[in-house]
Amino acid sequence: MKPTVERYSRRTFLKAAGAFPLASSFAASATHALAQGAEDPTRNITILVSHAPGGGYDAYARLYARHLSRFLPGNPNVTVRNMPGAAGVVMANSLASQSPRNGSVIALGPGSLATAALFGSQGARYDARDFTWIGSLNNDVSVAVSRADSPVSTLDDLLNKELVVGGAGASDNSVIHAAILTKLFGAKLRLVAGYNGSGDTVLALDRGEVQGIAGWNYSSITTMRPDWIRDHKIHILLQLSLSKHPELPNVPTILELAKTDEQRETLRLLFAQSTMGRVLFAPPGLPKAQVEAHRSAFDHMLKDREFLADVERSRLEISGPMSGVEVDALVADLYRSNADRIKDAAGLLGG
Repeated sequence: MKPTVERYSRRTFLKAAGAFPLASSFAASATHALAQGAEDPTRNITILVSHAPGGGYDAYARLYARHLSRFLPGNPNVTVRNMPGAAGVVMANSLASQSPRNGSVIALGPGSLATAALFGSQGARYDARDFTWIGSLNNDVSVAVSRADSPVSTLDDLLNKELVVGGAGASDNSVIHAAILTKLFGAKLRLVAGYNGSGDTVLALDRGEVQGIAGWNYSSITTMRPDWIRDHKIHILLQLSLSKHPELPNVPTILELAKTDEQRETLRLLFAQSTMGRVLFAPPGLPKAQVEAHRSAFDHMLKDREFLADVERSRLEISGPMSGVEVDALVADLYRSNADRIKDAAGLLGG
């Protein structure tokens, strides 16, 4: 598939000079940070997206791109480029080995990219601790769903009846969570993998090619198919997360299925990554001034009224965001996990 590219600039979105005085002050602060270290490398910023157009990751990347120029020195043009493949592993490999290390290329993808190499995911040729973590836009709650016309309508059905589920790449939630449910809890899932991201997987569900999805971010459902929830076209069977989404108080979490302390520890390790659900990061070795500029842009964007109004218009969810420092600490902590639990997690994922 030919990558989709879209450009955003300050001129496109500002209605008048001085419309965002708060944002301007933050840009000036970031300019000062650059002056103390590396100079502004370019007038153009590229945001790589881990998934194809039409899905949740693409929507969040374009939301971020629409506002990023206002918060960076010189108000650069911002380009969005989709780089799907293995649920972001292709993009992460490229960012680690090929992208310039000057702040001109950043990426947005799933939290699973932080643990793909740790758990032995095929093709992950990077160490997540080396990336420059900018921040995460939300704490994603993934859910297992089935079509309303499928034979599976409850959690008990999910564990005891066959369900054909669709999936993308090996490190995508749709595949990871199907493996966990099958291997750890004996769910009778028949996985049809290889779809080009969540957008294509959802289309397959819509067409009836598959009967469900074992791991679909709830925020993506409310963005891509809110009518499916409203009109009860799908059953939400299980929350694949460490905590419940506020809108799903009666749907159990996967931790409630654990029967031993070891299972609970392994599940906490596996699902900690979901707390950084839409994570932004840059190549390793970024100059300190560029790190500060991008992290400052992220932190202050989340407080900006225009950005938050756009979030509401876009029906996206910003919940439980994490700063770059917090993501960095979480990734380091995951790599320090108990070796046996890492081995168990890798075994569940086939790594």
